[in-house]
Amino acid sequence: MVQKEELKELKREIVSSEGKALTGYATKDMPWLKYFNRQFSLDDIPNMSIFQLVEQSNKDNLDNIALDVRTSKDNFSRGIKITYRTYIERMKKSAKSSLDMGINVDDIVPIILPNIPEARILLYSNSIVGATSYQISPLMPSAQLASILSENQVKNIFIFEQFYEKYSEVLRNSSVDNIVLLDGTESLPTSLKVLKEVKDFLTGTRAKNMDKIFKLDRRIVPWSEYDRASRYIPGNITPYYDENHVAAIIGTSGTSGTSKGVCMSDKNINAVGCAYRDGNILTGNIMDALLPSIGYGISLIHYQTIDGKYVYLIPELLTKKFPDALYKLMPDNFTGGPVHFLNLRESNQYKNGQKLTCKNLISGGASLSKDLEEELNKVSDGYAEEGVVNNDIIVRQGYGLTENIAMGTYSMRGAYKFGSIGIPMPYCIIGIFKPGTDEELKYYEEGEICITGPTVMMGYLNNEEETNQVIKVHSDGRRWIHTKDIGYMDETGHIFFKDRLKNIFMRTGFNVHPSTISNTINSLPYVVDSVTIGFNDPIEQCVPVSFVVLNEEMLKDKDEEELRKEIIDYCYANLEETSVPVEIVFTNMLPINLGGKVDTNRIAKESEINLYKSSKIKKRIKFNV
Repeated sequence: MVQKEELKELKREIVSSEGKALTGYATKDMPWLKYFNRQFSLDDIPNMSIFQLVEQSNKDNLDNIALDVRTSKDNFSRGIKITYRTYIERMKKSAKSSLDMGINVDDIVPIILPNIPEARILLYSNSIVGATSYQISPLMPSAQLASILSENQVKNIFIFEQFYEKYSEVLRNSSVDNIVLLDGTESLPTSLKVLKEVKDFLTGTRAKNMDKIFKLDRRIVPWSEYDRASRYIPGNITPYYDENHVAAIIGTSGTSGTSKGVCMSDKNINAVGCAYRDGNILTGNIMDALLPSIGYGISLIHYQTIDGKYVYLIPELLTKKFPDALYKLMPDNFTGGPVHFLNLRESNQYKNGQKLTCKNLISGGASLSKDLEEELNKVSDGYAEEGVVNNDIIVRQGYGLTENIAMGTYSMRGAYKFGSIGIPMPYCIIGIFKPGTDEELKYYEEGEICITGPTVMMGYLNNEEETNQVIKVHSDGRRWIHTKDIGYMDETGHIFFKDRLKNIFMRTGFNVHPSTISNTINSLPYVVDSVTIGFNDPIEQCVPVSFVVLNEEMLKDKDEEELRKEIIDYCYANLEETSVPVEIVFTNMLPINLGGKVDTNRIAKESEINLYKSSKIKKRIKFNV
């Protein structure tokens, strides 16, 4: 927190490093531009589809490696390499298969896949035919998927075999025509595919599993069958483009806790890719382990592809194995969350002093704790790069929202400042405003972080009311995202995150809304009341624990452990997995504070939960009035 005496000094006339007097308002001064070696114009962002930009950008890059798929099975040692020529050919081939299957312009096509090549290929093949990719996280509750399928009259869906069981009942009860199933071997060379098929045949494992699935639902189409269907569409397909077309949708709980789909145009997604490319943000190769169903995931996919990057593609979610992959591959760039860098600090490699040669390790999704930043970067409060890159800085912070495809700020090389979430990205304008208004605040004054620019979403899918709560047209005529995050900006354009307007917290980079969890639990007939509190966790940043008051008369014959399991199962069915409580604590009451609200401070204190000392949580606690 900036101290009052410091503010008095800082509120005097602030002068930029070039000696030019600043107005004191960031959106007028845009002081961060001094860190870039060029000016940015919205005219630089091409008016074409995301696929057209990919094809145009790589016409002289076709024989270079696009994707190098690595897994932990052999300690990330060997990869399956895919050139840009093959990558783009597979996009076009997939577009033909989709046309044959009946996918048309403006059809919404859900994609529930891990970080495998096909998740990317489908994004661009849907762009070619003019369909809309709905990238869905495997954490999404089944009830929410059912709503998406019904409300949007979905006819075709692509899903990973391991996720099928979770959604099988929803899919069986839907009006979907085709369920294309993938198992992760689709990008294997033919020889390796044959070897795997022989092994599966001899063991009978996959055959039995597939036979069971096909008996459950005859609408299932194996990827191999879908892939072969391309031969029925002759010639080349002219890529579709319309400036008002929704190119992709990303699911989010946003800033309000209500599940929504963020609609993004081709221009939105192209703007993100161009910002990274034109700002020369990341140089060299990239290790990518992000889910394609998050804003940061899709923004990095498009940037990597239009900039012709060599990408180490990691299909699995890296947490504990992150240091192994990092030290094995030594990529130039990696983007992740605080959990990755917590695990890096605890790794044997780091503790033994093994040197890292990476240029950019980026942490987003939640603020990096100052103690972790200080330990990894070996700098402290007050340290700043002033145009000169410190190659010993290990991790740099970034900030963004799904609503602007995760493009907000970044502590780019030469512009790092300890504790800051960075400076605004190219084509992006950020200001600090009095919460809920368009009254801009001056440097060092704390207010709501607001973002405008070409990456601001088109809106939420079928939800104008929620859209209007988040996007406000200011007196300058621009559409601004009101993030509900509190922070301040200094005179060099560095932004410092302070808090959230609402009581939400991050768990491994995902928003968790305690009120949504409690509302879900409260809908059970035998629950009188509940409250959910986030507790700091050494691995997952912050985790939810729910304190539940039961109607004891309704449950005379029920075992408490059975009840806990029932409540947890109910949460899994209705909440994202990151919102499922790590523990259900039964209590006799929820104490009330003097303001008439549930006294969460007292509950947290008397429950004596400290996950840094012990993972064991008391399963019942009693409060005195």
